[in-house]
Amino acid sequence: MRRLKVKGGALAWAAMLLLAVPPGAAGQAREERPQMSERAAAAALRDMRITPERDRAFLLAWELGPTASPDLRAALIDAAWAEWRGETDRPAGSEAAFDYVAAVMELRDVRAIPFLVETLIGGGTNALADLGAPAFPAVLAAVSDPGGHRSRIGNGLTVLRFMVEDGSLTARQIEQVREVARERLNGSSHSFIVTAAVRLALALGDPELRRTVERIAAHRATAEALISAYWDDGLRKSDRNWEIDDVQATARLFLAGGGADVGPIRKRPSPR
Repeated sequence: MRRLKVKGGALAWAAMLLLAVPPGAAGQAREERPQMSERAAAAALRDMRITPERDRAFLLAWELGPTASPDLRAALIDAAWAEWRGETDRPAGSEAAFDYVAAVMELRDVRAIPFLVETLIGGGTNALADLGAPAFPAVLAAVSDPGGHRSRIGNGLTVLRFMVEDGSLTARQIEQVREVARERLNGSSHSFIVTAAVRLALALGDPELRRTVERIAAHRATAEALISAYWDDGLRKSDRNWEIDDVQATARLFLAGGGADVGPIRKRPSPR
Protein backbone atom coordinates (compact mmCIF):
# COMPACT_ATOMS: atom_id res chain seq x y z
CA MET A 1 0.00 0.00 0.00
CA ARG A 2 1.41 3.39 -0.95
CA ARG A 3 0.99 5.92 1.85
CA LEU A 4 0.94 9.65 1.35
CA LYS A 5 4.15 11.21 2.65
CA VAL A 6 4.18 14.71 4.09
CA LYS A 7 7.18 16.71 5.24
CA GLY A 8 7.15 19.39 7.90
CA GLY A 9 4.27 21.84 7.63
CA ALA A 10 3.41 21.08 4.01
CA LEU A 11 0.09 19.49 4.90
CA ALA A 12 -1.03 22.35 7.13
CA TRP A 13 -0.04 24.86 4.44
CA ALA A 14 -1.82 22.99 1.67
CA ALA A 15 -4.92 22.40 3.77
CA MET A 16 -5.21 26.11 4.57
CA LEU A 17 -4.97 26.97 0.90
CA LEU A 18 -7.70 24.50 0.04
CA LEU A 19 -9.98 25.71 2.79
CA ALA A 20 -9.67 29.19 1.31
CA VAL A 21 -11.44 28.02 -1.86
CA PRO A 22 -14.80 29.86 -2.08
CA PRO A 23 -17.66 27.47 -1.17
CA GLY A 24 -19.39 28.23 -4.46
CA ALA A 25 -16.40 27.17 -6.58
CA ALA A 26 -17.32 23.51 -6.51
CA GLY A 27 -20.92 24.37 -7.32
CA GLN A 28 -19.90 26.53 -10.27
CA ALA A 29 -17.80 23.68 -11.70
CA ARG A 30 -20.68 21.27 -11.18
CA GLU A 31 -23.20 23.52 -12.92
CA GLU A 32 -21.06 23.50 -16.05
CA ARG A 33 -21.61 19.75 -16.43
CA PRO A 34 -24.72 17.59 -16.74
CA GLN A 35 -26.32 16.93 -13.36
CA MET A 36 -25.23 13.75 -11.55
CA SER A 37 -27.46 11.93 -9.10
CA GLU A 38 -26.24 11.36 -5.56
CA ARG A 39 -26.58 7.62 -6.04
CA ALA A 40 -24.37 7.73 -9.15
CA ALA A 41 -21.89 9.98 -7.34
CA ALA A 42 -21.59 7.54 -4.44
CA ALA A 43 -20.88 4.69 -6.86
CA ALA A 44 -18.25 6.76 -8.69
CA LEU A 45 -16.48 7.66 -5.46
CA ARG A 46 -16.23 4.00 -4.52
CA ASP A 47 -14.43 3.25 -7.79
CA MET A 48 -10.69 3.32 -7.11
CA ARG A 49 -9.97 4.43 -10.66
CA ILE A 50 -9.39 8.14 -11.14
CA THR A 51 -11.90 9.13 -13.82
CA PRO A 52 -13.78 12.30 -14.78
CA GLU A 53 -16.88 10.71 -13.25
CA ARG A 54 -15.13 10.31 -9.89
CA ASP A 55 -13.96 13.92 -9.97
CA ARG A 56 -17.49 15.08 -10.81
CA ALA A 57 -18.82 13.01 -7.94
CA PHE A 58 -16.31 14.57 -5.58
CA LEU A 59 -17.35 18.08 -6.59
CA LEU A 60 -21.00 17.23 -6.01
CA ALA A 61 -20.29 15.73 -2.58
CA TRP A 62 -18.20 18.73 -1.56
CA GLU A 63 -20.86 21.18 -2.69
CA LEU A 64 -23.67 19.36 -0.88
CA GLY A 65 -21.63 18.82 2.28
CA PRO A 66 -23.82 17.93 5.28
CA THR A 67 -26.95 18.08 3.12
CA ALA A 68 -25.76 15.14 1.01
CA SER A 69 -27.45 11.78 1.46
CA PRO A 70 -25.98 9.46 4.13
CA ASP A 71 -24.72 7.12 1.40
CA LEU A 72 -22.94 9.89 -0.49
CA ARG A 73 -21.34 11.19 2.70
CA ALA A 74 -20.15 7.68 3.55
CA ALA A 75 -18.77 7.24 0.03
CA LEU A 76 -16.86 10.53 0.31
CA ILE A 77 -15.31 9.46 3.62
CA ASP A 78 -14.28 6.11 2.14
CA ALA A 79 -12.84 7.86 -0.91
CA ALA A 80 -10.92 10.26 1.32
CA TRP A 81 -9.33 7.35 3.17
CA ALA A 82 -8.32 5.81 -0.15
CA GLU A 83 -6.78 9.09 -1.35
CA TRP A 84 -4.99 9.62 1.96
CA ARG A 85 -3.54 6.11 1.95
CA GLY A 86 -2.58 6.23 -1.72
CA GLU A 87 -4.87 3.36 -2.67
CA THR A 88 -6.11 4.85 -5.95
CA ASP A 89 -4.30 5.01 -9.27
CA ARG A 90 -3.72 8.75 -8.92
CA PRO A 91 -0.19 9.77 -10.04
CA ALA A 92 2.49 9.96 -7.36
CA GLY A 93 2.98 13.45 -6.03
CA SER A 94 -0.66 14.46 -6.46
CA GLU A 95 -2.07 16.68 -3.72
CA ALA A 96 -5.66 15.66 -4.39
CA ALA A 97 -5.83 14.07 -0.95
CA PHE A 98 -5.80 17.55 0.56
CA ASP A 99 -8.98 18.39 -1.36
CA TYR A 100 -10.63 15.31 0.11
CA VAL A 101 -9.53 16.27 3.63
CA ALA A 102 -11.09 19.72 3.18
CA ALA A 103 -14.33 18.22 1.84
CA VAL A 104 -14.68 15.75 4.70
CA MET A 105 -14.21 18.59 7.20
CA GLU A 106 -17.39 20.12 5.79
CA LEU A 107 -19.57 17.03 6.29
CA ARG A 108 -20.19 17.29 10.06
CA ASP A 109 -20.65 13.53 10.06
CA VAL A 110 -19.68 11.45 13.10
CA ARG A 111 -18.54 8.67 10.76
CA ALA A 112 -15.71 10.98 9.70
CA ILE A 113 -14.23 11.19 13.21
CA PRO A 114 -11.49 8.54 12.72
CA PHE A 115 -10.42 10.18 9.45
CA LEU A 116 -10.41 13.68 10.94
CA VAL A 117 -8.28 12.48 13.85
CA GLU A 118 -5.87 10.72 11.48
CA THR A 119 -5.48 13.92 9.45
CA LEU A 120 -5.22 16.26 12.46
CA ILE A 121 -1.60 16.86 11.48
CA GLY A 122 -3.01 19.26 8.92
CA GLY A 123 -5.73 20.95 10.97
CA GLY A 124 -9.40 20.06 11.16
CA THR A 125 -9.65 21.33 14.75
CA ASN A 126 -12.91 23.17 14.18
CA ALA A 127 -14.45 20.26 12.28
CA LEU A 128 -13.84 17.90 15.19
CA ALA A 129 -15.01 20.44 17.76
CA ASP A 130 -18.22 20.88 15.77
CA LEU A 131 -18.95 17.19 16.36
CA GLY A 132 -18.69 17.68 20.12
CA ALA A 133 -18.85 14.85 22.63
CA PRO A 134 -18.97 11.99 20.06
CA ALA A 135 -15.47 13.00 18.90
CA PHE A 136 -14.09 13.33 22.41
CA PRO A 137 -12.85 9.74 23.01
CA ALA A 138 -10.86 9.62 19.76
CA VAL A 139 -9.33 13.06 20.31
CA LEU A 140 -8.45 12.20 23.91
CA ALA A 141 -6.71 9.03 22.73
CA ALA A 142 -4.75 10.99 20.11
CA VAL A 143 -3.41 13.56 22.57
CA SER A 144 -2.56 10.84 25.08
CA ASP A 145 -0.48 8.82 22.62
CA PRO A 146 3.16 9.03 23.81
CA GLY A 147 4.42 8.30 20.31
CA GLY A 148 1.93 10.47 18.46
CA HIS A 149 2.83 13.02 15.80
CA ARG A 150 3.48 16.40 17.46
CA SER A 151 1.04 18.19 15.16
CA ARG A 152 -1.70 15.66 15.87
CA ILE A 153 -1.17 16.03 19.62
CA GLY A 154 -0.96 19.83 19.52
CA ASN A 155 -4.00 20.18 17.28
CA GLY A 156 -5.84 17.62 19.40
CA LEU A 157 -5.20 19.74 22.50
CA THR A 158 -6.71 22.65 20.60
CA VAL A 159 -9.80 20.58 19.79
CA LEU A 160 -10.17 19.84 23.50
CA ARG A 161 -9.84 23.56 24.28
CA PHE A 162 -12.58 24.34 21.77
CA MET A 163 -14.81 21.69 23.35
CA VAL A 164 -14.19 23.14 26.82
CA GLU A 165 -14.98 26.63 25.59
CA ASP A 166 -18.11 25.34 23.83
CA GLY A 167 -19.37 23.69 27.00
CA SER A 168 -19.97 20.45 25.10
CA LEU A 169 -18.28 18.10 27.61
CA THR A 170 -19.55 16.35 30.72
CA ALA A 171 -18.01 16.83 34.18
CA ARG A 172 -16.24 13.48 33.82
CA GLN A 173 -14.83 14.45 30.43
CA ILE A 174 -13.63 17.80 31.82
CA GLU A 175 -11.71 15.94 34.52
CA GLN A 176 -10.10 13.77 31.84
CA VAL A 177 -9.08 16.93 29.99
CA ARG A 178 -7.56 18.33 33.18
CA GLU A 179 -5.48 15.18 33.55
CA VAL A 180 -4.25 15.44 29.96
CA ALA A 181 -3.29 19.09 30.49
CA ARG A 182 -1.36 18.15 33.64
CA GLU A 183 0.49 15.42 31.81
CA ARG A 184 1.39 17.64 28.85
CA LEU A 185 2.75 20.32 31.22
CA ASN A 186 4.94 17.76 32.93
CA GLY A 187 7.83 16.21 31.01
CA SER A 188 9.23 17.44 27.73
CA SER A 189 7.84 17.79 24.22
CA HIS A 190 7.79 20.12 21.23
CA SER A 191 6.96 23.77 21.91
CA PHE A 192 3.89 23.46 19.65
CA ILE A 193 2.45 20.92 22.10
CA VAL A 194 3.42 22.96 25.15
CA THR A 195 1.81 26.18 23.92
CA ALA A 196 -1.39 24.30 23.05
CA ALA A 197 -1.36 22.73 26.53
CA VAL A 198 -0.86 26.15 28.15
CA ARG A 199 -3.92 27.53 26.40
CA LEU A 200 -5.97 24.46 27.28
CA ALA A 201 -4.89 24.68 30.93
CA LEU A 202 -6.06 28.28 31.19
CA ALA A 203 -9.33 27.55 29.36
CA LEU A 204 -10.16 24.97 32.03
CA GLY A 205 -10.12 27.63 34.75
CA ASP A 206 -8.40 25.22 37.15
CA PRO A 207 -6.41 27.06 39.91
CA GLU A 208 -3.72 24.37 40.08
CA LEU A 209 -3.17 24.44 36.32
CA ARG A 210 -3.11 28.23 36.33
CA ARG A 211 -0.34 28.16 38.95
CA THR A 212 1.59 25.77 36.69
CA VAL A 213 1.28 28.21 33.80
CA GLU A 214 2.36 31.06 36.08
CA ARG A 215 5.53 29.13 36.97
CA ILE A 216 6.21 28.56 33.25
CA ALA A 217 5.81 32.28 32.58
CA ALA A 218 7.97 33.38 35.50
CA HIS A 219 10.78 30.82 35.59
CA ARG A 220 12.88 30.11 32.53
CA ALA A 221 14.16 26.85 33.97
CA THR A 222 10.57 25.59 34.27
CA ALA A 223 9.83 26.46 30.65
CA GLU A 224 13.12 24.98 29.49
CA ALA A 225 12.35 21.66 31.18
CA LEU A 226 9.19 21.36 29.09
CA ILE A 227 10.93 21.72 25.72
CA SER A 228 12.44 18.56 24.29
CA ALA A 229 16.14 18.68 23.54
CA TYR A 230 15.60 16.53 20.43
CA TRP A 231 13.92 16.92 17.06
CA ASP A 232 11.41 14.37 15.79
CA ASP A 233 14.18 12.52 13.93
CA GLY A 234 16.17 12.01 17.13
CA LEU A 235 18.82 14.64 16.42
CA ARG A 236 19.74 16.90 19.31
CA LYS A 237 18.74 20.55 18.95
CA SER A 238 21.57 23.06 18.81
CA ASP A 239 19.38 25.88 20.11
CA ARG A 240 16.12 25.79 22.08
CA ASN A 241 16.11 29.43 23.13
CA TRP A 242 13.53 30.53 20.58
CA GLU A 243 11.14 27.77 21.70
CA ILE A 244 11.58 28.65 25.36
CA ASP A 245 11.03 32.33 24.61
CA ASP A 246 7.88 31.50 22.62
CA VAL A 247 6.39 29.32 25.36
CA GLN A 248 7.02 31.95 28.04
CA ALA A 249 5.64 34.75 25.85
CA THR A 250 2.51 32.69 25.16
CA ALA A 251 2.00 31.96 28.85
CA ARG A 252 2.39 35.62 29.81
CA LEU A 253 0.07 36.81 27.07
CA PHE A 254 -2.80 34.51 27.96
CA LEU A 255 -2.32 34.89 31.72
CA ALA A 256 -2.81 38.62 31.19
CA GLY A 257 -6.07 37.98 29.35
CA GLY A 258 -4.73 38.81 25.89
CA GLY A 259 -4.43 36.79 22.71
CA ALA A 260 -8.04 36.92 21.56
CA ASP A 261 -6.82 37.25 17.97
CA VAL A 262 -4.11 34.59 18.23
CA GLY A 263 -4.93 31.36 16.38
CA PRO A 264 -6.06 28.68 16.41
CA ILE A 265 -9.42 30.40 16.90
CA ARG A 266 -12.80 28.71 17.20
CA LYS A 267 -14.82 29.15 14.02
CA ARG A 268 -18.37 27.96 13.61
CA PRO A 269 -19.49 26.23 10.41
CA SER A 270 -21.19 28.44 7.85
CA PRO A 271 -24.94 27.81 7.52
CA ARG A 272 -26.04 26.10 4.32
